[in-house]
Order: sequence, then C-alpha cells, then structure tokens
Amino acid sequence: MKHNDLKAMILFYLYNELDENKKSMLEQHIDSCNECKLELESYKKLFADVSNDNETQLDPKLLMESRLELRGILRAQRNKLLDSNKISNPLYYFLSKPIGLAFSGAAVLILGLFLGYEIFKNSNVENATDNSVLNNNLKISNINFIDSEASDGQVEFTFDAVKPGYFKGNVNDANLQKILTQAVLNEQNPGTRLNSLNVINAVNSKSFDDEIKKTLIIVSKYDENPGVRLEALKSLNIIPFDNEIKSTLIYVLLNDTSSGIRIEAINNLVEAAKKGFNLSANDLSLLRDKVQSDQNNYVKFQVKNIIKEY
Repeated sequence: MKHNDLKAMILFYLYNELDENKKSMLEQHIDSCNECKLELESYKKLFADVSNDNETQLDPKLLMESRLELRGILRAQRNKLLDSNKISNPLYYFLSKPIGLAFSGAAVLILGLFLGYEIFKNSNVENATDNSVLNNNLKISNINFIDSEASDGQVEFTFDAVKPGYFKGNVNDANLQKILTQAVLNEQNPGTRLNSLNVINAVNSKSFDDEIKKTLIIVSKYDENPGVRLEALKSLNIIPFDNEIKSTLIYVLLNDTSSGIRIEAINNLVEAAKKGFNLSANDLSLLRDKVQSDQNNYVKFQVKNIIKEY
C-alpha cells in the first residue's frame, strides 16, 4: 500500500475504525516513517487539547453573549456584501440560488455535528436522579441518549430540566433585574424580550449596574429582532453617556440595516455632542465614511452636522 494511502488511514486508526490487518499494516509503517509518526502525534495532541477543553465549565451567559455577538457580526458582514453588489461573484451567485442554499446549509449542519461530537463526546454530566430534580414540578425535555443499550441493565442520557418560578416585587429589586437581563439575552420570544426591556426602563437609573448596561449594549448590537434592538438602544438613554455607549451607537450607525434604528443612534450621538461629549479622530473618520455610504438622507444630514462641529 502506498505511503499516502497509509497516511490517510491515521485518523481512522485513532477512531479505532480499521480492521486488524490494516491496523497492523499501519503500525508497522509508522514505526519506519517519521512523517506518519509526526502526523499521528499531532492528531493525538489535538485530541488531548480538545479533551482538556471539555473539562472547562462554560458560563451559560457568556456563551449566549458570544452567540449573539457572532450573529451580529455575521449580519453586519452579510450587509456589507449586499451593499457592495457581490452578485457578480460566481460563488455568491451559486450560494444565493436554492441549490446553493441547500449545499451551504448541509455543510454547516455537518460541521456543527462534527464539532458538537468532538466537544461533548467526553463531557461528564451530573447524574441527576434524586427526588429534588425528578419531581412533578419539572418539565423534562431534550433527552439525548449517550448509551441506550439496556442489555446490561444500565442506560445513560442527558436532559434539560425546567422548573416554573414566580416573582413579585419592586422593579428596583436586584434579583428582579437579574431575571430580566437573563430574559432579554436568552428568551426566544421577541415579545417577552420587549416586555423585559420595558420593565428595565422603569427601573431607577441609579440602581442600574454594569450587568444591565452590558446586556443593553449586547442586545442593541446583536439581537436579531429590530424592535428589540431599538428598545434596547432607547434604554441606553437612561444610563449616563460614556465611551462604551458612544462606541455602541457608532457600531449601530455603521452596521444596522434598519434606518429607524440608525436614526435613533445618530439622534443620541447628536444629543451627547450638544452636552459636550467629544468624539475622537477615529470616530470622526468612521462618520465621514458613513456620510458617503448611508442611504438615509436624515442620517447623512445629522452626521454632517456632527462633523461640522469639529
């Protein structure tokens, strides 16, 4: 068997998917081939690194924030492609057709399954069998079998357990605010996210903490629903203006596809400028570019007014 054929079998060897003859043949070849030996060691190191990463406990909130940020970045990049008329690009033309969409969707699905398998195949899940977990108040969903073979009397699976809760209290209560920020970030229903933002708007601004501010910034940039993004942007007006909020407004102005949201962002920047908040040279450079590219006349007019002040 040729060298390249044997080299291609290394990954299958590590997954124990070779028969005994091929396994023996590959092991003999590796003993005499430095290139294949290094290839085998590099795969082992990669698998060891992935296994070590699995032991790290991910913060669910941080994970959700990262997903939202990635979603926003992808949306911004997609808009830039559309604005620059990439239809003439053969790859873009192919992917924009139904067959191209199906192909790209299948590719993403396969990649997702592979990464999910690599990340979670060795994960240790807490064995939740006591009555405090398995009770009538819990809703069990998303059962995924790890080992469904019951011939040995044992099975293994993971599941999600959701317990209903109830809260009544003052809008300035810290616990209430924590629940609302989680709802704004994680709730799938955009109506619920909007209602949560409306309650946050009723909170005394003096009781706002960095978590609420950070949540509003993330949602203003990356939430997939334009109504939710707009409401979060309005909520930022309650918080004293600073560099973080300024950067958020400029990001929204440069990347959001909704003219209404861009108008809200530029209006907030104008108000901040009137109150004496200064923009940096880099900020002004970005705004000058926006004057050339934005399709909304009101936004262009207001951006020009800000630039004239410097």
